[in-house]
Amino acid sequence: GLNFFNDFNVFKEVKTRYPNYSQPLYANMLRSEHIGFNLFVPFKSDLEFCKNVFNEFLDGKIKSIDRIEIEYAPSPAERYLNDKTSFDTYIEFTHTDNQKGIIGIEVKYTEHEYKLKKNSKQETDILNKKSKYYTISEQCKLYKPNSTDKLISDKFRQVWRNQLLGESIVIKDNDKFKYFTSLTIFPKGNKHFIETSKEYLDMLINKDNRFIPLTYENFLSTCDKFSPNDRFEKWVKYLRKRYIIE
Repeated sequence: GLNFFNDFNVFKEVKTRYPNYSQPLYANMLRSEHIGFNLFVPFKSDLEFCKNVFNEFLDGKIKSIDRIEIEYAPSPAERYLNDKTSFDTYIEFTHTDNQKGIIGIEVKYTEHEYKLKKNSKQETDILNKKSKYYTISEQCKLYKPNSTDKLISDKFRQVWRNQLLGESIVIKDNDKFKYFTSLTIFPKGNKHFIETSKEYLDMLINKDNRFIPLTYENFLSTCDKFSPNDRFEKWVKYLRKRYIIE
């Protein structure tokens, strides 16, 4: 449990979500599974603070934060993207127009592109032009023509799938949700995601809070800006020491 910040019930949240011991999550400091818990569980203790931080990136459109889940995928999977894609962190909010929205967060550290596994369900779905990947891409009306030719590549595929998971929720549960923002957070030294994010944004017709690339440095500076007390300041200091290379 020493992989986790020792406050805000972070490790309790880990044990609730994953009660069976997992060495990569519980104890491996060189992997990134723990990062979502350290970065986002503390927000559950102060939803107003959470709102203030995320409003910096969503143009002040958040009226309230309503729900925060770590490692979340909607169910049943068949209703949505029909694969194992999940959000590292999932946030439901009320927009300033009183409609409901979602933020789906993917946390990266040293990761780069992901190779497509041969003979996997994902490969089958990529090769099948009638799969959910293609139908949702068309229905959400987010991408410029012929973008899927690039989106299926190793460089963009995971960013694309994260986007599609959220878009599928808005499409299928349109009586409940109107907005979705896909947010990818990574260190400023991860040049792969800086480049990938720029090229991905160029494929979008609508860039209005649909995809937001965000560095740890910018995120933590914003947390510092709105920190409500010493307890949260200690948390931000820990995150800086743990994840930022000066």
